[in-house]
Amino acid sequence: MLTYDEQEKIERLVAKDENAQKLITAIRNDYHLTLSQISHEIRNPLTYVNSSVQWIQKMHPEVEGFEFWDQMKNDLQYMRILLDDISAFNNGDHLNISRIDPKEFACDLKDTLLPELIRRHIPLLIKLDDTYPDFYGDPVRLKQVFINLITNAMESITERGRITLKIFTHDKRLLIAVRDNGCGIPPEQQQTIFRPFVTYKEHGTGLGLAIARRIVSAHNGTIHLKSTVGKGTEFQVYLPLLPISHICI
Repeated sequence: MLTYDEQEKIERLVAKDENAQKLITAIRNDYHLTLSQISHEIRNPLTYVNSSVQWIQKMHPEVEGFEFWDQMKNDLQYMRILLDDISAFNNGDHLNISRIDPKEFACDLKDTLLPELIRRHIPLLIKLDDTYPDFYGDPVRLKQVFINLITNAMESITERGRITLKIFTHDKRLLIAVRDNGCGIPPEQQQTIFRPFVTYKEHGTGLGLAIARRIVSAHNGTIHLKSTVGKGTEFQVYLPLLPISHICI
């Protein structure tokens, strides 16, 4: 799996050499197709197995008392989640661009997460500029990014805490930041946290932050992490304030 630095080197090479751009584009397309085919071939039998398990439980309710029955169902659910995450990672750079109102985006994001925020007794504070220039992006993909970041923030808070969502214009870019006062991320984990399939959660797939970075990169943006153990974490996403024609689709 390529590191972030290696990916940046490839992007610089693509920008300089037209032949390299065509070759790398072909390799990427082949990679996406292969990953889609593999996911498809795994998903079909998994669907049949899941249907069989449900049918067995319906016809023989006594199986619910078997020692490993619940674990088997949990493992099947994990496989479905993993395949969904692989699909999201594979399609993270496919964008449907439209104009986005940052204030509406923030409010919609909070409304989506409000039931979980209330359940956990965690306030989400929103800080906004008064006005914004035109901003274009994929609202569905970007919402996916910030649901992931805010969910991670919620999971990092074990006692009384708060989360802040900030949206500002900075240096001709839109800055969207998620900050929490949770447990923080150790320095050794920060070096690998964006890599696919690297996770430090008990039940994580290790694709959430990799998907987030892939979507941000497709918008020609960047994502940065600042974290201190015991004090909290801030993810900063910088997105270009550019006309729609300048964004990769």
